[in-house]
Parts: sequence; structure tokens; C-alpha cells
Amino acid sequence: MLRHTTLLILLLLRLLPVQAQPTAQFETTFYFEDAIGNRDSVIVGYDTLATHDIDPEFGEMEILAPFDSVFEVRAGHFDWPWREKLSKKIIDRGSIAVGPNPPEDCYSGGRIFIFVWATHQPVKVWWDRPTFLNSRCYRASALLNHWVDELAGPIAPENIPPEYACLAAEDSIFFDMSEEYLTADSSMARISLEKEVQGLGEQSIYGLRFFPASTPYDYSPCFWVTSTREADEPPGLLIYPNPTSGEANIQLPEGVEVLLIELYGANGALLRQQRNVQPAQFNLSGLPSGIYQLLVMGSDGKRYWERVVKQ
Repeated sequence: MLRHTTLLILLLLRLLPVQAQPTAQFETTFYFEDAIGNRDSVIVGYDTLATHDIDPEFGEMEILAPFDSVFEVRAGHFDWPWREKLSKKIIDRGSIAVGPNPPEDCYSGGRIFIFVWATHQPVKVWWDRPTFLNSRCYRASALLNHWVDELAGPIAPENIPPEYACLAAEDSIFFDMSEEYLTADSSMARISLEKEVQGLGEQSIYGLRFFPASTPYDYSPCFWVTSTREADEPPGLLIYPNPTSGEANIQLPEGVEVLLIELYGANGALLRQQRNVQPAQFNLSGLPSGIYQLLVMGSDGKRYWERVVKQ
């Protein structure tokens, strides 16, 4: 009798309508790959019904296990005391855009942190650029590995540092998430959290900041950067292969010759310099693996900047 009753209950449960997980008013995915090809991803977004805590109804699930010892990415809320709770998906509390001429259907919110543990550096991050380019609500959004601008004031468009990804203007970026690199400059307000790593105990896990921004009133320099990078704009400096293990080719717009090439390290120090380079090539052999900044002076009188990754 008990068995028949149990089967009947199970049958009735199957017949009950399944409550679908609500879709956030905005969500997008960031993809990550370390230097040897390991991949991971996180989903971030906003909804006016979400909270700063873990919301299972939006698919959030707090991860209590230690970080993987080789490579893992998790997201977390900006606000205390919920910052310690990490998940593969974070839907933060959103609000309807206000102010002069606000974007339609714009549900933005606060910052979301993305924490990355990677043994093999650097880490490549990419995203769906049209998600940001085609929506005025998120057109000025950025991804960066510090929050200096939040502490010291907004960054002017002409002073955007290399590790400041304008999500509507580009589709990927490399970050060096190692402790050695991130602590080299004590003036940078880095993002970090103490968490367990498998086999290594408690470690400092360094993070990125997703900064959703839609108007100049968000104080994002990306609002102006995206307006100058239209799809039909001629390419500037092209470096290939990138990443490279040694030699890299330099290409400027058609008809522009390379007059000067300078390579800068993470701390802004000039490392190498070449003049009147023909063919336009540059050699990074002998340098440690990491992210460098290449400045090229063209015969048109313009200065071209681009990141280059040494494997």
C-alpha cells in the first residue's frame, strides 16, 4: 500500500507544471582562457527583482569548494557583506536608467567582480561585442583589473590605460592575473579576495571589475572611445602573431611607414627601441612571458599603441 501511495505521489509531481527559471533583464557571458588552453566562463547581469545576495531563482549558486589548483573563474557581488559569496552566475540588483535622455529598456546596476585563479599566465578574456555596441544602455561598459577610477576620479579618454577594455570598442583582451604582476605597482587599487585553492590553502585571488555604463554621467571614458571606433574605420596598428613567442610583424594603415618602434613593460619602463625598421618586425625573444605595450611612430606623424603578449 505504501509503495502504491509513493508511486502515486511521484506521478502527481511529474504532472505539476515546472516553474521556469526567470530570465534576467540583462545578462551576458565572459569567456576566459589561460596560456595553455584551459577555458572557463561566468555569466553576469542585472534584474530589478534580483538582490545583492545569492538568488537561486536566477540560477545563482554559491560555490563553497576551493578554487581549482590550475584554472578557475568565479563571479561575485560588489557590495559587502555578500562579496565573499562566489558563483558561476551573478545577477545583481538592477535599476531603470534615469537622468537626461536615458536609454530605453535599460536595467543597469553596480559593479560585479570576476575572480580569476590561473597558474599559467596571461589570461585571455573575450565577450560578445555587439551586445554592448548595439545597445546604448551598455555601450560605455568596461572591464578592468583595478578600481583606481572609483577612488581617484574618472579617467579621461586620452589617458585610458592598456588594461582597460572598452567592451563596445574591442572584443577581447589579455590580463596578467599573477600576484607578481598585480602587486608590482603599489599605486594601483587591485581587486582581491582570500579564498581556498586546492592543495595550496588560502590564497589571494585577484579579480576584474565589470563596470556597466550607458551615458557620460557614469564617468566612463569608454562612452567616447566607442564613438570613434566604428566598423568602417580603417585599422590602425596590427601586430601578428599576437601572442608571440619571439618575432612579431607590425602593420600600419596603407601607405604609412614605420619610423620608430618602442616596447614598454608593465611598469611603464622603456625596454627596447628600433628606428626605421624595414621590414616592419619586432623581436621579443629573451623577454619574460607577459603583457607588453608597443608604441609605433608612423610616417603620417601619428603614434599607434597596441598590447602584445609574449608567450
